[in-house]
Amino acid sequence: MKDYKFTRNWFEKHIPDWEKTLSGLRNKKINVLDIGVFEGRATVWILDELFQHPDSQLIAIDPFENTFEGIFATNENKETYYRNLRESGKENQVKTVGDMNYFDALTKLNHEKKEKFDFIHVDGSHSACHVLSNAVLSWNLLKEGGIMILDDYEWDLFEEEYNNPRIAINSFLQSYQSQIEIIYKHFQVAIKKEIKKVSRIPRDDKTVD
Repeated sequence: MKDYKFTRNWFEKHIPDWEKTLSGLRNKKINVLDIGVFEGRATVWILDELFQHPDSQLIAIDPFENTFEGIFATNENKETYYRNLRESGKENQVKTVGDMNYFDALTKLNHEKKEKFDFIHVDGSHSACHVLSNAVLSWNLLKEGGIMILDDYEWDLFEEEYNNPRIAINSFLQSYQSQIEIIYKHFQVAIKKEIKKVSRIPRDDKTVD
């Protein structure tokens, strides 16, 4: 049994949903994007449960520093993450981007156009403006038919409603609804990228723009 170390147990309650939702990725060569790793609890679950193919690859993004939220981050997060990654025995299948913020890292991936992902986990921030930008920037990186899980939908530690993740996730779901099939929605929201045919209203040739 692997000797992982974690100080928080947030992920455990999501495992049954993840097992059901992501079971189709097992034994396949897959690319995964993990946005916000903290101590690597979800990351090592992906490596242990989904990475049966030796050529599967994961990109993890986390600047490992306090954001203005300043709620959960500690100086030990980075060290614990890398320790758990080594313990998984699959660290050679992981590229960790820890030298830039989420926006810059996702913008770089979009600019390079090298990677498309079968699964994306969005858990890089708890403030609505960052949640929305992370979702939008990573959506373009998701393959058609791919799955995205957005965390903290019911997280409400900010007094202002406009700062909590729910408003950002709802805005994202509404704006991209023509491309989204919702798998489930509770504390996390799981969606599948399905490009639907958009109905268009015929234009009157006499209409002036």
